[in-house]
Amino acid sequence: MPTPMVLTMILVAVVFLLFLTFISRYKRCPSNSILVIYGKTGSGAAKCVHGGAAFVLPLLQDYEYLDLEPFVVPIDLDNALSQENIRVSVPTTVTAAVSNQEGIMQNAAVRLLGLSREQIQSQAQDIILGQMRAVIATMEIEEINQDRQAFMGKVNEAVSTEMEKIGLTVINVNIKDIEDESGYIKALGQKAAAEAINQAAIDVAEQEKMGKVGVAERERDQRTDVAAANAAAEIGEAEASRDRRQRVAILESEAEIGEAEATRNKRQNVSSLDAEAVQAEAEAESKKAGYMAQQRVAEEIARQKGQEAAKAADGAIRVAQERAEKEAEDARALREEARLQAEIVVQAEAEKQKLVVQAEAEKAQKTLVAEGEAAAILAQRQAEAQGTQAILDAKAEGYRELVAACGGKDQAAAAFLIVERLTEVASIQAEAIQNLPLEKVMVWDGGNAQGGLSNLGQRMMGTIPPMHDLARLAGLELPEFLGRMTGSSEQQTHTSDSGGGGTAGAEDQTGPSS
Repeated sequence: MPTPMVLTMILVAVVFLLFLTFISRYKRCPSNSILVIYGKTGSGAAKCVHGGAAFVLPLLQDYEYLDLEPFVVPIDLDNALSQENIRVSVPTTVTAAVSNQEGIMQNAAVRLLGLSREQIQSQAQDIILGQMRAVIATMEIEEINQDRQAFMGKVNEAVSTEMEKIGLTVINVNIKDIEDESGYIKALGQKAAAEAINQAAIDVAEQEKMGKVGVAERERDQRTDVAAANAAAEIGEAEASRDRRQRVAILESEAEIGEAEATRNKRQNVSSLDAEAVQAEAEAESKKAGYMAQQRVAEEIARQKGQEAAKAADGAIRVAQERAEKEAEDARALREEARLQAEIVVQAEAEKQKLVVQAEAEKAQKTLVAEGEAAAILAQRQAEAQGTQAILDAKAEGYRELVAACGGKDQAAAAFLIVERLTEVASIQAEAIQNLPLEKVMVWDGGNAQGGLSNLGQRMMGTIPPMHDLARLAGLELPEFLGRMTGSSEQQTHTSDSGGGGTAGAEDQTGPSS
């Protein structure tokens, strides 16, 4: 448990540290600088103080100085176009400085704080060059050369307006010379010099004439005046001698009277001046004493106010720090809760909903696809079955009607079916042999003399052997109901010739009866 003495020493040390802090943060601004306080100023981006002092709050504020010393900006302006499109070179020096006027100081604090003098000069040089070119473009070259004061006034006005935007003020504009590439200004000077020389020669001749006339007149007047002067001199000498004697007597008496009066006035003036000096010294001492007393009272009041302000500022700072820490803790807790909610709960819920939606979508999609495929297969199979059934029913009905038309004879019905498909068989035979190298051609015929449609069936049956040969050449094997071939081709041909159109062996060719 600390003793009261230790607590007192700690309190004194804290108060002393606060006092040192207050002293170190109380900044005085010299007359050739601007104190710029930035941070939480409550009055814009920065607070500018010139020729005074201000307290800089720790942690919340900081400060820097802007130098008000003038600087010279050399401007080597070349090839600037005048109003007549004549290129002019105007070397100039501009003296500028940071402005200490309200409003412009804020511009300097915003745009020039922290820059070196070279950087500030570079910005000012760019602005001055641009404005001088703009002013020269509005003036004629004779106007620039003859009325330089007006030219300097326009340049000063234009440059000052633009320089104030960055916090600078123009002190002086000094134009060294004006030159042009075309020699126009030089020609104007030569013209003026020639006119001056000619006028001077005229004036010299006139003055010589007047001088000679004057000399003659002066000589005449001199002789006249000399004679009159001689006469007047003699008269004057006599009068002067008389007057001198009278004046000497008067002056001597007046001198004696004046010396007496001067001595008396001197004594009176010395006594009055001594009294006034004593009175002035007394008044000065009393004023000095009153001023010193007022100064001591003002210093004591300022010291008390400074201590009170330091205490109030320290309390406000502690309260603000505690409030800021509490708000920061609350904000961190809310942010952590929101982060956990966003990163874990919301993400998990979103993943869950996403998986559920994906599963339901896949299930619905697969169900729809399976149902569609099953319906399509069923419809296709039903259509194919119905088509096949229709074809088979039609064929069966046709075959029944064909067999009934042939009187129940299967071989006759088969012969009619062959005749019906003969065109397709011929097409197949033609496609099969169209690219084959044929070395021989075999022709079968009944060999009888009857023509027309007589014995058509017998003759059609006689075409079966060549159909078997053609099919064999094409790599095909005809069915047995079209007949089988027995023996060689020569025996079949002989039998056909002797039997009248291939009737022999009909049983073998047509096959067994169904």
